[in-house]
Amino acid sequence: MYFPNVNLLRAFAALLVLVYHVIELGPWPDFPASGALLTFRAGWVGVDLFFVISGFVIGLSAIKLCREGSSDYRWTFMRRRLARIVPLYVVTLVAFLVIVQPSLLSLPWRKLAAQLVSHLLFLHNLHPASHGAINGPNWSVAAEMQFYVLVMLAAPLLSRIDVRALLAAGVLIAWASRALAFWATRDLGNPFYTFVYATQVPSMLDAFAIGIAIARLHLDGTLQRWTARHRWLPLGVSAGLFAIALHFVWQSYWSHADYWNNAAMVVFWRTGLATTFGLLVLVASLLPDIARFLRPLDYLGDVSYGVYLWHLPVILTLTAHALTRSPMELLTWTLAVVIALSALTWHFLERPIIRRLH
Repeated sequence: MYFPNVNLLRAFAALLVLVYHVIELGPWPDFPASGALLTFRAGWVGVDLFFVISGFVIGLSAIKLCREGSSDYRWTFMRRRLARIVPLYVVTLVAFLVIVQPSLLSLPWRKLAAQLVSHLLFLHNLHPASHGAINGPNWSVAAEMQFYVLVMLAAPLLSRIDVRALLAAGVLIAWASRALAFWATRDLGNPFYTFVYATQVPSMLDAFAIGIAIARLHLDGTLQRWTARHRWLPLGVSAGLFAIALHFVWQSYWSHADYWNNAAMVVFWRTGLATTFGLLVLVASLLPDIARFLRPLDYLGDVSYGVYLWHLPVILTLTAHALTRSPMELLTWTLAVVIALSALTWHFLERPIIRRLH
């Protein structure tokens, strides 16, 4: 099963994160603080959208392979995931170390080895010292890889568990994990520690579970039956609920600027965000193919992994050497260079390996 409109959401998620980092690192204090563009000031939520999309797409892949009954479905699943994630990850890791922050190579060998090993094993997100040390966004790639391993092991269960039980388990585990992270770090005086421990895989299981639940609704034929009975009603209801959820999620976020010091926000708010993005993914999966009319954005979805991994090295390089004179110029050059690098690595590195190992 393939849902082309989800590619548009990948593009949007990547742009959210890229523009957010330009605003923060530019810095860009005059960036609009109202209207639709306000969303980019909280563009870090693009990572949450990626997690919901990942739950959906990876759920489709793993459960479908499991149900096909092949004895080596786990190996097939992980081979495809490794082919998709590892090559560009390693290339951007090396580029960051050699070009962006070569000072890391001067660390005492034990510290350098610890950083390299933890990053190559996708474990660096587990500790604050390595969490964002080499190309900050890589922490979420580590979480993704850990999620893939979890899905590989749990595929038979995910294939047969009641969808309501799946959602309840994902939400409750995420709440418990984020509550533990908040109360364990609240007295340390640094919200970074809360962020690190509140974004581990258990803490993001609500987002992943929502994506998997949508995959199950498609794979089990539930959505097809609803659509057959009521035609456009499931799409209309999903779109309406998305609009309502989006309003309340953003209202609550901007009303609580002290996010990391607020237990209720840390523990519960991201579930509302994941639900909102889940409804968005559901709408995208129910709509007819509109990606074919938005080819540039569809292509950006194809190369979105590259956009995500290349954007911070490019921003840091441009700002470190004062190569741009204004935040708008920084954004323009960042988009141009990142899209060029992403296209280059997509066509000559990522896609050939994906095709070979699929």
